[in-house]
Amino acid sequence: MIGLNNKYAVVPLTFPVDQTAAWASNIISLKNYHQAEVYIMTGGTFVLTAAVTMQQGNAVDSAATALGFTLYYETGMKLKYDGASTTTAAAAGETATGAAGGICVVTEDLGNSIMGYKGDDITAFVDNEVLTFSGGKTAVVNGVLYDEDIMVPRTAALNTFNITQVLDVNKTYMIPINSSMLADGMDCIELNVADCDTVTVVAAFAILSQTRYAGTPMPTAIYN
Repeated sequence: MIGLNNKYAVVPLTFPVDQTAAWASNIISLKNYHQAEVYIMTGGTFVLTAAVTMQQGNAVDSAATALGFTLYYETGMKLKYDGASTTTAAAAGETATGAAGGICVVTEDLGNSIMGYKGDDITAFVDNEVLTFSGGKTAVVNGVLYDEDIMVPRTAALNTFNITQVLDVNKTYMIPINSSMLADGMDCIELNVADCDTVTVVAAFAILSQTRYAGTPMPTAIYN
């Protein structure tokens, strides 16, 4: 069974376009849905760090109240290793740096591989190079990158996170929003991104699920 228009709905928030200043997405309504996954796809070069925030409101023509969130996801990676100097797992937040300069920020150490996200988006890891963890552990890279399409969880600070200044920003970010996170009387959400300065293309869309009413096609989210 196809999930589109049955289990979930896909709603464009911003079509792919060059963004050179602060911007806000289209506002969508969650009155017919319990869950929204808000995606941002970026490509090109950021010169500035762009802060991402969410707003909420009670109509699709205005969303001016801050929406708090603590969890988001970012394009991640898996890096295998062997020859570790200790069986103690690296802590989340440590960096693992290859001898050639590649950097992975650890979200989880599985004992023979790490899950994380790139701290340096242009330097590749090299098979058999020494991998040095910021906590003191060392290991040897076993292969190169695997599973570069995974999304790893990260914690937002003060209801925001940054799309950071790196040289290759072909990444996807996702913010999960549940209707229970909205204030009383609010059922609409808007994505806001601060000054991008120069970026090749940015697109944003939402995947809505847990519909309140059955039916095909699923209820619209662009009207309230």
